[in-house]
Amino acid sequence: MYRTTLKCVIASALLSPLAMTVAYADWRDDYPVVTIGATTVENQAATIDRFQPLADYFEEQLGVKMKIQQANDYAAVVQALTAGHIHLARLGGSSYAAGWIDSEGEIEPLVVPAELDGELGYHSVLIVRSDSDYESLDDLQGKSLAWADPNSTSGYLVPMVSLRESGIEPNEFFGNTVFSGGHEQSVIGVLNGSLDSAFTWTSKGDNTGQLRMMMDRGMLDRDDIRVIWESPLIPNPLYAVPGDLPEEMKQEITDFFLSLHEERPDLADAAASGRTSGFVLATHEMYQPVLSAVQELRDSRRER
Repeated sequence: MYRTTLKCVIASALLSPLAMTVAYADWRDDYPVVTIGATTVENQAATIDRFQPLADYFEEQLGVKMKIQQANDYAAVVQALTAGHIHLARLGGSSYAAGWIDSEGEIEPLVVPAELDGELGYHSVLIVRSDSDYESLDDLQGKSLAWADPNSTSGYLVPMVSLRESGIEPNEFFGNTVFSGGHEQSVIGVLNGSLDSAFTWTSKGDNTGQLRMMMDRGMLDRDDIRVIWESPLIPNPLYAVPGDLPEEMKQEITDFFLSLHEERPDLADAAASGRTSGFVLATHEMYQPVLSAVQELRDSRRER
């Protein structure tokens, strides 16, 4: 009996280092810094102001540092995410679709913010100055138009596809079309009169979106612009990660966002770029219509 017990003790002692390693293995050992990609839909200083408190709280809750990596356009964030250079990114539907196609499905959706009424979408809108004579899309024939970015869902993809489906070829209908470099630049261009019109994004009641962000910062009086066209509902921007991250890491980041509104509603609003009732799980199926539109646009370019 003694020998049997001794053997068990010796075996336990020999195995205990392995058991300890297994018990305490943690994704944080391999990812002491989690890098989030942020597109400067505002100016760079405003982007840092929006994300830094979120990054600080992330470190407090998960025990790893969050680094904010800014990019000047959507394509750079998508490329960084699919290459694994960043670990988390907030992507519009078009950017998510582009990344999913380019990586052959190697990025995964995590969470998406809900609107105050629980809705999970927003709209692309065509705006003009409220003191202009433009009351409808037809009034803009021969006038200038700004797209936000080639990889923007609301600032390019959805309105481009929608206009073509209605029989309008934008490059022929408008007198001049330009890429402004971002939603904020587009809205400013309309406000200062250098652009007749621009596509941007907003949700019902301007709860989230470019208009809300600029109003909150005192850059926009809502009465100064008029919306003359609105798209069907577009799924809200989501947070996505490379698919090869450890499952425990993906789950803890997901849980962080799911509890964010309850714990820190101010940070949930910042992460959602507006006012939100909280984050919910996102699925690939939510973005399938956008993915189909991205693929259709790519196919049409190849045919030309």
